[in-house]
Amino acid sequence: MDRQLIRRIENDYPYPIASEFRILNTEEYLEPGETRLIQILKTAEITIHLLALISVVDLLENYAKTPVELPDTFKKEFPIWFTRTSFGKWIALIRECIKIFKAKNIQMFIKELPDYFIKGKSSECEAQKAFNRLTSIRNKLVHPDFSPTKKAIQEFCEESEELLETILTELNFIIDYSFLFVNNVTVRYHKWYDPKYKHAFSEVIGNTSKFRAYKKNLAGLVNTPAVIITKEKEEEDYLNLDPVVIYSEEGENKIPDIFLYIDWDKKKTVKYKPVWNGGAFNLIGTIYETETINSLLKFFEFFAEESVYQGYKESVEKLNSTVNINSQQNK
Repeated sequence: MDRQLIRRIENDYPYPIASEFRILNTEEYLEPGETRLIQILKTAEITIHLLALISVVDLLENYAKTPVELPDTFKKEFPIWFTRTSFGKWIALIRECIKIFKAKNIQMFIKELPDYFIKGKSSECEAQKAFNRLTSIRNKLVHPDFSPTKKAIQEFCEESEELLETILTELNFIIDYSFLFVNNVTVRYHKWYDPKYKHAFSEVIGNTSKFRAYKKNLAGLVNTPAVIITKEKEEEDYLNLDPVVIYSEEGENKIPDIFLYIDWDKKKTVKYKPVWNGGAFNLIGTIYETETINSLLKFFEFFAEESVYQGYKESVEKLNSTVNINSQQNK
């Protein structure tokens, strides 16, 4: 892979992608074999994972403003794609979200994303073909009856690396968008003057979790705490990725990290995947448990069949009731 492309991905792509890709380029992963192949697949999976979450949040934002008629198949399949998630399910989710945007002629927040994945109304672009092939390779590797030779693994590794290069090269437009964590806001509101809102931003970009931070005065308020995407360095024009992409230090390892939503079992809890080393993470007992799960419910309210939505709503109401009872007892 071209060294200039490697540096660009490691330094300028969103943190979830850049951090996995950086591992791929460390010494222990350089040899074409099983270790490198697995890391290639992990890098591709977190890429489609992040893009699918962006797409479904974008669709929800648009639907909340101006409801559009969704295909019955989308409402039927959405709970399947959005729970017990997998590489293949993320592909299906982003594909069907993009189809809705294209069918309704609505521009996505990341305007290049539809043509990155789908050509015309429904034809596969090179990126989608690459993701599909990598899913096929991954499924073959984990099949209990498949025992590949060392040569077969090397061939898979070489093919997968070419596919990943296609995916990440075609995704180059992503560097034109800023991925930020909005940490806090302070207000100065002097008599005779309009209020000034000083926001603390951290750039969720590159391969390190030590994000570069800066402060900026804005005329209006930006959602906080939140991971957002902005256009052309304009922080007030943004897409809030909450509640499917969050920043927290409440994971098992108590290390601040970005977490990506992976599952909601309404009988148990909501689960997230750490990007780096935050450890296992679910919402139970966390600071923003109630707020986050109520936000997640919106996906089922708008995108699932009524009976499914009511099941998740009942689960949320039980949680809210328990939280209120515990709050009263602690007073």
